[in-house]
Amino acid sequence: MSTDNADLEITAMGAISSALSPLEPDQQARVLRWAVDRFSVRDLKTRAGSTPVFDDTAVEPAPEATGRVYNSIDELFESGVAKTNMHKALLAAYWFQVVQGGGTFQSFTLNAALKNMGQGIPNITDALGSAEVQKPALVMQTSKTGKTRQARKTYKLTTAGVKAVEAMLADGDVD
Repeated sequence: MSTDNADLEITAMGAISSALSPLEPDQQARVLRWAVDRFSVRDLKTRAGSTPVFDDTAVEPAPEATGRVYNSIDELFESGVAKTNMHKALLAAYWFQVVQGGGTFQSFTLNAALKNMGQGIPNITDALGSAEVQKPALVMQTSKTGKTRQARKTYKLTTAGVKAVEAMLADGDVD
C-alpha cells in the first residue's frame, strides 16, 4: 500500500472515531452496521478471542411475520399499526432489537428515533412501563444507569412482546 493510501486510511479512521465517540454504544453499533451495509463489507475480522461484531444476519433486515422486509424504521411505521404510545414504543423496540439485532435498547434511543419520524412520545418510560405491566409482560427493564427518575434505562422485548408486534404486523391491527 502506498503512503498516500495509508494516509487516506488514517484520515478516514480519525473521522470515524470523531463521529462515533460522542454516541452511545447502541448508536455506534447502528452507524457501523449501516457503514458495513453501505460499503458492502462482509469479511470483517475481529481481535483474537472476541466475537464478531458483524455478520450477514446482523446486517440484513429480518423478514417480518408478514413476509415483508422493512429496510428502515420509517417503512416499518408506514404499516400504520402503531396507534397508541405503547404500540409506537413496541414497534420501535422491535426495529432495534429484532430487525437490527440489537438485543437490548435504551428508552432514549427509541424516543429519539420516534421524534425523528415525527412520532415522538411525551413520556417514553410511561409507554414502556405500560408494556411492562401487561400480562404477560411485553417489555422488561434490564438495567438503569444513574439514581434519578430520569436515569437512562435499558429494556428488552420479551418473547411475548416480539410475538405481539409480529401479530400486529401480520394482522395490520393492534387489537
